[in-house]
Amino acid sequence: MAQEVAPPEGQDGDIVVTGIRQSLERAADVKREATQVVDSIVATDIGKLPDPTVAAALQRVPGIQVQNDRNNELSSVRIRGLTDILTTVNGREVITTTGRNFDLQDVPAEALSRIDAYKSQTVDQIEGGVAGAIDLRLNRPFDFRDPVLVFTARQNYAVNASAGNPALGALAAFRTDTPAGEIGLLVNGTYSRSDTIRGASNMTERRSSGTAPLNTPGYLIPQVVQNMPDVGRVDRAQVNASFQWQAAPSLQVYVDGLYTYFRSTTGFAGFNVQPFTNGTSISEITPDDYCFDARVNAAGTNPTLVNNADGTQSLQPFTVQRMCNIKSARFNNVVINQNSSSNRLTQRNKMIAGGLNFEQDRIKAVLDVSYQTSRAFTENFNAEVGQRVSSAFVETDIDNGPTVTVDPSIPLSATNLSLRNSINQNFTLGKGQLFQAKVDGEYEVGGLLSKLRVGLRYASREARLQNVQQTNTVQSIGFGNIGTATESTARLVSSLPLSPDFISIIGEAPRLNGGVPFLGVNPAYLRSERGRNELRALFKLPLRQPDYDPTKEFNAKEATYAGYVEGGYEIPLGSLTLDGVAGARVVKTDRTISGYERTGTTYGLVTAKTSDVDVLPAFTARLQFPGSFQTRFNYSRSIRRPDFASLSPTESLTLVGNVFLLNSGQRGNPDLKPQKSDSFDVTAEYYFHSGYVAVTGYYRSIKNRVVTSSTQETIDGLNYLISSPRNVGSVDLKGVEVSGQYFFDFLPGAVSGFGVQGAFTLAQSKIKGDDPLAGNPLVGVSKYNYTAGLLYDKSGLSGRLIWTSRSKYIDADNTGGIQLRPFDAHRVNEAYVPVLLSYARPAGRLDFSIGYDFTEAFRLDVGGTNILHNRTSIYRGSERINFSLLEDETVYTIGARVKF
Repeated sequence: MAQEVAPPEGQDGDIVVTGIRQSLERAADVKREATQVVDSIVATDIGKLPDPTVAAALQRVPGIQVQNDRNNELSSVRIRGLTDILTTVNGREVITTTGRNFDLQDVPAEALSRIDAYKSQTVDQIEGGVAGAIDLRLNRPFDFRDPVLVFTARQNYAVNASAGNPALGALAAFRTDTPAGEIGLLVNGTYSRSDTIRGASNMTERRSSGTAPLNTPGYLIPQVVQNMPDVGRVDRAQVNASFQWQAAPSLQVYVDGLYTYFRSTTGFAGFNVQPFTNGTSISEITPDDYCFDARVNAAGTNPTLVNNADGTQSLQPFTVQRMCNIKSARFNNVVINQNSSSNRLTQRNKMIAGGLNFEQDRIKAVLDVSYQTSRAFTENFNAEVGQRVSSAFVETDIDNGPTVTVDPSIPLSATNLSLRNSINQNFTLGKGQLFQAKVDGEYEVGGLLSKLRVGLRYASREARLQNVQQTNTVQSIGFGNIGTATESTARLVSSLPLSPDFISIIGEAPRLNGGVPFLGVNPAYLRSERGRNELRALFKLPLRQPDYDPTKEFNAKEATYAGYVEGGYEIPLGSLTLDGVAGARVVKTDRTISGYERTGTTYGLVTAKTSDVDVLPAFTARLQFPGSFQTRFNYSRSIRRPDFASLSPTESLTLVGNVFLLNSGQRGNPDLKPQKSDSFDVTAEYYFHSGYVAVTGYYRSIKNRVVTSSTQETIDGLNYLISSPRNVGSVDLKGVEVSGQYFFDFLPGAVSGFGVQGAFTLAQSKIKGDDPLAGNPLVGVSKYNYTAGLLYDKSGLSGRLIWTSRSKYIDADNTGGIQLRPFDAHRVNEAYVPVLLSYARPAGRLDFSIGYDFTEAFRLDVGGTNILHNRTSIYRGSERINFSLLEDETVYTIGARVKF
């Protein structure tokens, strides 16, 4: 029951289908006919991409990995382990505020007709994706022969959040003949809401128990033991419209518009044990058998580098001590922080675009112009309360995470809660705009040189980031006699002039007393101007958002000029055919980025200007055999320009109020070089009536790879953890992808509707050179990824059951932190800091969906994601040192679609 569609225009005409099988077959057709290596996901019907989010759909594409974000949605898409992806919408570059990437969360999956994931490039594609490119396809009116009106409604139930949430959509399209030519109009709108909660239990940097106040040498103790569920809500909406006018048989005029709205309201809610608070003691220690020799400074942490006056570096004084991990311990007279951070991100994108398509005889030409604005405003307001308790029993490895046990009366008692440490006001405004214009022309030559393509593109970007991070400590204000202190720097909440709703139940800690709710600062209070102003008045601050900090601001302008020449060829070789394209793209980039540096009480403008010219060749060859077998070879060179924030020539510093957390800072690097990648792909593909099998081998050599890491530095007598980007030289990335799908047509009757789908990816990466990370794989690259699925499509009933899994991967570089770690005994006197990496353990998820077409106009479906309740587990250095355990959401859904 395929939706009747217009004759294909390129590949756009094949996007509206029904049924899982037809969707998969159309995606296979895209893969088969593409010039380069590409995998696609095609909607099973209007408004029915087979997953709730773009990232969720992409997770089953060979070579693509995704991660959960704080909203408990799949995001952070990686192609072969790399995040440097160029995103386009209908072939036009899109950006999110000041970044190079586009937040895929901004476009609901219901709005899309198809997603193309390009793993190799040709010169007619926009440059900028070392990892590859993702093109999001929206419907257009000429995609349909007949008028169409579609309504979709879905109810999603999130198990962790215990909440039901709606998702709605509507699409209307028509086309008609007029005296001026055929015209078509399409309007599509979607809205969804999700209440979210993501349980998080963390054990921060391990330090020595031999320092005060514990004074019990030999054990690795977490600096803070955290139960910090993220609790919030996501609202997402979009409207897109398209107008097409066939002004003449050879000329089409079009105008497209897109608006997206994304609001994420989250608040981490912490019930955090702080073992190193003055007055705490330790008992009932059960040691682990994981022990190592570590360098320990006077503070009980890893020694950091000191910049000497003569320009050399040395380590802080330290001793070598034998340290052992613990299984459990009791902390007596310990402080527990019950803090909240209310974070609200409001993000909007607007795009207007238009152009001309001309096609006559052997000539094709396209003119396309677009303008996009992107704005994101982040409000983060944090306040900390806490109390001393008689004891807290901590276990460090219960199903790869910590548990905390306290007296059952404590989590919901407000009697002894005191305002502690600080309040924090963090506000960020990011703005970006992108104007782009391109013209592409193609001439069918004939003969061995089948076609010649040329094109020009101009793009102008502007970006501005403003930020303030204001920390006001309790002890720095001096409350006088407004309350009774439970400690010298804490004040009982009950004694302060704050509204009763300052304290409320703020979440459930899954690892506290087996999973219980607890009191803390109410995130809704922190989001309200009434609540913020009560705290501002208490701390004698202006009753408004703080002024933006000039040292945390940058302004960027960038212009790119690109042109390409590409020739297509087709060579008969007896019963074989060899075809492909070869060409080169030349890109000139001019950039100016500026910011302010503070010297004493004055600010000075710092500006960095760069200009680059890059030549990007590409070559593809496809050898087609009789029947349905083909093999191809692709080579391409691509670049990735550094993020504007990474290039900012300024340094920004942030004080924190908790003495157990380091002050932080960011330092840009205007000397960063663009990353360049030489990519090689070889494929063998066999297509047949009921499916296909494809094998791809790939190799990518990346030069000037950009990584960000942190180092401790002393600035004006205070210790900061400064993060800064750098180029690491070269990186090799290689591997194999295997994918396929098959339907069992040979089986009798209803069972002939069964099919299978699968993919396996081997990815090996290695940082080369003399960088501290040399010899390690890239962050985020899993060596093994695989998908296995059972499919069914027959007589209106369709379904799938899909398992997706990935092996462990490096989650972060923590080398610059304070955690104790093993070291090379042969380098004990050298000024070096041993590498410390965080790893995510192997994990997978099981999803399903079942739908039935009662009529051609009405369909009902149900589904579920992560139905086995799998979690994300992270460790630092050794698998014995658990760091974080994150409770990934399970969502069940029921939906209906009505089509007229």
